[in-house]
This record gives sequence, C-alpha cells and structure tokens, in this order.
Amino acid sequence: MSTSLVIQAPPFSPEKNRELADRFHRDGCLLVPDVLTPGEVAALTERVDRIFADPRAKTTDTLYGEWIATRLFEWDTMFRDMLVREPLISLVETILGPDCHLIANNFVRNAPGQAIDTFHVDDLLWFPLPDDLPRYDARTRFPCFLFNVQIPLTDLLTDEFGPTQFVPGSHYSGRQPNDPRNPTFEGKGPVSIHCKAGDIYLQHSQVWHRGAPNKSTRTRYLLQQAYSMRFIAQRFYPFLNYRMPDHVLEGASDRLLRVLGKHGKGPYG
Repeated sequence: MSTSLVIQAPPFSPEKNRELADRFHRDGCLLVPDVLTPGEVAALTERVDRIFADPRAKTTDTLYGEWIATRLFEWDTMFRDMLVREPLISLVETILGPDCHLIANNFVRNAPGQAIDTFHVDDLLWFPLPDDLPRYDARTRFPCFLFNVQIPLTDLLTDEFGPTQFVPGSHYSGRQPNDPRNPTFEGKGPVSIHCKAGDIYLQHSQVWHRGAPNKSTRTRYLLQQAYSMRFIAQRFYPFLNYRMPDHVLEGASDRLLRVLGKHGKGPYG
C-alpha cells in the first residue's frame, strides 16, 4: 500500500448538501464540479494503471473482464482514503444517512470502441409498475437505497469521449428503458454528463443510463464508489468467504471503518 495523496478538503455546508441532495432526488443524477485536485487525478491515474498491469489482478479476481477492476481499496491506500474524501462523503451521508457504507469500489478503463452502451438500470428494477400506472407520483420522493459516485479522471467534454448519459427523472418510471439506444421519459431524452477530470457525479441506480460509445482515440478513466444504506449487502467477491484484508484497516478512522462495513448491532443482527 503506497502513501495516500488524498486532500483533506472541507465539507459543504449542511444547507448546500440538502440543496444538492434535492436536485439528485429530482433528476436521478447530479454533477458536482471541481472536487479533486489535478495532483489527485494524476496519482489515481498512475495507480490504477499499475493495478491493471499487475499479474496478481487476475489471480485475485480483481479484474472483471479486461477493462473493469474491483475492490480497489485493497490495492492502494489512496483508493481507500478516497472513500471518505470531503465534500463527497458528507453529501453521501446526507442522501443515505449516517450509517451508510460502501458496497463496491470499481474502475472502468474503456479504450476506444469499448462501452456499456445500452441504457439500463443497475442490477434490478426495484418497484415495477403495472401498465395502467404511467409513473410514480411526483409529489413523493422516489426512494434511494444506493447510488454510484462516479469520478472521471479524464475530461469528458463532448459525446465523442463516451460520457455517461441518463434520462432525467426516469427513476420515477417504474420500468426498464423503453428503448435501449434512445429512450424517452415524459418527453425527455438522454442527457450527457459532460465533465472534467476531478469533477464527480452521483447516479441513482434506477435512473436510465449508459456509457456513451467511446469514439475518440483516448481511453476513458472512471473511478466508481457505490454507497448504500446499511441494510444493502456489500458486494465484495467472493461474497460468502470475503474477508477484509488487515492492511486495509490499519490506520483507518472510525468513519472510514464504518464505510468499510464496521457497524454496531442492529436489526437482524
């Protein structure tokens, strides 16, 4: 584990966190610019390249295919410490509550021509609606049990570079995307999240989204930190027999230990 270069930044004010959370709940995605420093971006980029190049990445089931890596917190202290980087973690806790934890810590490094480019919701559709109900009532807040914090390490300023695209408000649909390539919800089509390296964006797991095709000549680097409420199980392969390595826990703060899965007794155990 190499030395962490994560910056100790201040959190947003409670008022700003509530404002950002409201926008996230409404749209299903939220862009927050200028969170990481250029130094952090460069260090994370170099360290993820080192992971992909390490032969142990295959023998430890770190690689999920050729261009997705998992459980990055096991490999480098910097990825571990990013899990509680401010102002990110306080915003996460505003949305999910103070007992939330990490469920996945992945990296997508897709070269030109590579992308998960059909619109989808993550994992399962939580609350499917019958055909005669067009959507969930807009007067209610659609539940959010988990979401992905996406951290681009390369600029994604035009569609050529394969940014994430989402359909605003589509988490209220109660349905899978109505078109895998060009879905619409209440007259709204896909919106691209154009962003710079070091920005972050939050993505509700039920909003219709995809990674647009990478038509550039440059590889896209995207760090992913998925958080959930406590009752959602963590997704660390091989699941049943997974044990957090001791070196990940060394020197961790109480907050970081909780994000990594250390909880007191509660419902069901």
